[in-house]
Amino acid sequence: MGSPRQATDEGALLKAILQESATELMVFDADTLQIVQANPSAAHNLQYPLKSLQKLTPLDVLAPEDTQTFHTLLALLKSGKKRRIALNAHCRRRDGSRYPVEARLSCATHRGQPVFICIADDISQREATRQALAHSASDLRAIVAHIPGMAYQVLRKHDGTTSLRYVSEQSAQLLGIKAPALRAHPERFAGLILEEDKADYLARLAAAGGSHMTFNWEGRIWMEAWKDVKWVNLRVSRREAPDGLIWDGIMLNVTHSKQAEAEIRRSRAQLSALAAHVEAVKEQERLHLAREVHDDLGGNLTAIKIGLSWLKRHLPPGEAGLIERTAYLDNVVDQTIEATHRIASNLRPAMLDFGIVSAIDWQLQRFSHNTDIAHEFSAPDAAIPLDPELAIAVFRIVQEALTNVAKHARASKVKVSLVRDRDSLRVSVTDDGQGIQPCRGKSGKHGFGVLGMRERAAALGGEFSVQPARRRGTQVSLRIPLPAAPPATPK
Repeated sequence: MGSPRQATDEGALLKAILQESATELMVFDADTLQIVQANPSAAHNLQYPLKSLQKLTPLDVLAPEDTQTFHTLLALLKSGKKRRIALNAHCRRRDGSRYPVEARLSCATHRGQPVFICIADDISQREATRQALAHSASDLRAIVAHIPGMAYQVLRKHDGTTSLRYVSEQSAQLLGIKAPALRAHPERFAGLILEEDKADYLARLAAAGGSHMTFNWEGRIWMEAWKDVKWVNLRVSRREAPDGLIWDGIMLNVTHSKQAEAEIRRSRAQLSALAAHVEAVKEQERLHLAREVHDDLGGNLTAIKIGLSWLKRHLPPGEAGLIERTAYLDNVVDQTIEATHRIASNLRPAMLDFGIVSAIDWQLQRFSHNTDIAHEFSAPDAAIPLDPELAIAVFRIVQEALTNVAKHARASKVKVSLVRDRDSLRVSVTDDGQGIQPCRGKSGKHGFGVLGMRERAAALGGEFSVQPARRRGTQVSLRIPLPAAPPATPK
């Protein structure tokens, strides 16, 4: 046995530990239930001064719904049927607020009298964390349930085995396969894919190491139950986890958006075809008008010119007024003939009959004469054979580009280049003016002139762009496909 001094030291040490402990400690009389001892943590948590707390019973600081359970447990301790009992309850602070505790009850003797000892831990933080996790899980389930598609998770363990760890319930609506069945057999998804799209899926599957639905993919599936085709879109992200690699994925039904895209493409194709048809009709009408102006009107003006010349020769010498009037009318006829030729050329340049290079060269000569803007033209020495529709479209695009330079560029020089590749013709019109505005360049809103050039290029199956030139100014670029040249015939 230890000495009395040793026992006193141990008692002092135990008291110090209990005084500093964050765990609540209360000792109360077994008969009256009055609290006879409590440590500072109990007083602090319950918001009572220590002396005031010793005038109360545990029933005064317990939630009313826990008192019946508390009495039952004390009876078990008092009868000796239990030596220690655990209890989860709620305590009431002095201000009426509550907090959860995890308590242990035991029976002992203090100064010859039976007492109960209650050791309790405030588990408010633990309970808040548990509720937060429960709410998070509930919120996550609610979010997943309202996703217009199927959420899933693929796990590849360190040993290389792969499993579909999670599949949301929407798999039944999206794929016609219930979630447990798809988790057990992920390969069932590949069986739904249309043959036209299966090769792409299988190629990606092989690149992914045979792990289904671990890559971004879009394609069509056949729904046997509904006799219908759906477009689905797979989007996944990969992350590392302690047990391996995880792909978090979502599969969406994008059928409606795909149908809308197809309808837009059809509408655009129809509009492009309509625009091409309108341009073709316009060019035919211009050609017809040019011929009418040149042949009929030009012929009549020539006849008038001949008649006036005859009349001027046969006027009496003394009729100065008539001679002067006839000379004036002859000059007007000359100006009208010149205007007729200009109008006919604008409607359909006769130079197009000599090839696109000659036509653009003639156009540039007129452009510089009318605007005082210098030009530079480069083209192949050899002729560039183009069918009439293609030639007039290229000519009109260059014509519109030069018109824009004259109207907007404030340029001093313009360069036009024609380059014939093996299977295409490249045309560029570059000026040294003020350039296009950046906002217009990004949005593509250049007006109807550029829109018309773009539509002409699209009708030819070509590519068209308007962008800042390398140094300054603007560059209009056109690239159109050409039929392959026939092989040379051996001599």
